[in-house]
Amino acid sequence: MKKNARSVSGLLAIGLAVLALTPAASAETAKQIALEKEAIKLINQLEEVARDARYNADRLEQSSTNPNMSRWGHIHHLDNLRNLVNEGLRPALSRLEQIQSQLPEWKQESIANMMEAARNLAADTNSAILNRNVAGARPAPLNPEYRQLVSNVADHAEKLMKTADAASDFATAKLKAAEAGLNVPST
Repeated sequence: MKKNARSVSGLLAIGLAVLALTPAASAETAKQIALEKEAIKLINQLEEVARDARYNADRLEQSSTNPNMSRWGHIHHLDNLRNLVNEGLRPALSRLEQIQSQLPEWKQESIANMMEAARNLAADTNSAILNRNVAGARPAPLNPEYRQLVSNVADHAEKLMKTADAASDFATAKLKAAEAGLNVPST
């Protein structure tokens, strides 16, 4: 009887220890899930901004071979790109950079790839704006450097859009599985 009493009391002690740890573990899991949801929201924002940037870059690419496109048309799309970078990408990327180290490794790598594409997008957008300002009335079809910069902007926007789309889809699926109680590896 003593042996049964000891094993029952041992099991009871283990059970109480597990129960004592459960609220902390649950709070930590809830915090991690909230962080994952915030990251997904930010990545979705990046995807939308990248999609808009790609649209403007496509218009610029099309018009850079058309001598009839006005200088103001180029300025309009370049201004849109600048605003998308400054008001759309920068805030979302800043927050992702703040929380990046608290996210799973695969998401950290995705964020690093998105940051690189966004930096390149911003740099080439700035270079295209400067090039157009220096070019003055020179038509875009006669400016191969400008055409190349516009093509680069479109490529960077496409890369950012695809990376954000894939990261969002994957993160959403993993989060749904974790919320459903499935054991989901963090990497």
